[in-house]
Amino acid sequence: MSNTQEILDLARRDRAARHAAAETARSYRPWLWAFVALSGTVLLGLMLLPIRGLDYRLQMLVHGVCAQAHYLEIGALRMPLCARNTGMYAGTIGTLLFLLASGRGRAAKLPPLAITGLIMAGAFAMVVDGLNSMALDIGNYNLYMPHNELRVATGLLMGTAIGSFMLLMFNVALRREPRHDQRVIGSWLEYGALLLVTCVVYLLIFFGPPVLYYPLAIFSVAGIVGVLFISNLFVMSMVGGLEGRVARLSQLARPATIAVVLTGVELAALAALRMWAERSMTMPM
Repeated sequence: MSNTQEILDLARRDRAARHAAAETARSYRPWLWAFVALSGTVLLGLMLLPIRGLDYRLQMLVHGVCAQAHYLEIGALRMPLCARNTGMYAGTIGTLLFLLASGRGRAAKLPPLAITGLIMAGAFAMVVDGLNSMALDIGNYNLYMPHNELRVATGLLMGTAIGSFMLLMFNVALRREPRHDQRVIGSWLEYGALLLVTCVVYLLIFFGPPVLYYPLAIFSVAGIVGVLFISNLFVMSMVGGLEGRVARLSQLARPATIAVVLTGVELAALAALRMWAERSMTMPM
């Protein structure tokens, strides 16, 4: 009789838990639809608005967050981001996609020490190259002559670091059940495969046919907008009390919707500020 009662109590608790989960899922649904509708509207506006060409609209989207120098050209069109940012943000989104495709979506452990050191060394290489380029711009104190090929290469290495540690930080901070036994990059083979992906991106940027302009431009812009969006999402999730509570990505629907709005406002405000500064500098005294 006692066993029967225990089984009945367990069944009631299980049914109550399922009912609570269903109610919680329904509470996320309006925010999920809002996120889809808002994101879709922004994307359609970017792609279809009859304002010059798509290349111009992509440039305006990131006008306030990118240095207006050292641009790349593919065919007859200029890339929306400068050379270093093209590499960095294409590398970031490429790394994230690679890690997710490799089943590392819940990984919450650093790579082996030697691989972590190489990743950090790659990021440091971009810092050194950036300082060298800045030294040339401000007073001819550079150690070597900068060029776009090196800007893109070091940017890609920095993107590898950003993508790897961004995924790791997300899982450690927000996931309810992160994989503490799984490294975000687990072996030399995986690290080599990731470097191969970045090499392919590099070759496509410099040696790909002109028809690849729009895929590469959209890919790099998606990287910089994505990093800004994920940063806003992370902050909104922490403010919303989701630290260590995310079991399903649908739980992020509300902070993600707010993050879309914040990202759009930030990009628009920074672009407007840069254009105001540019006009002020060109106005006669």
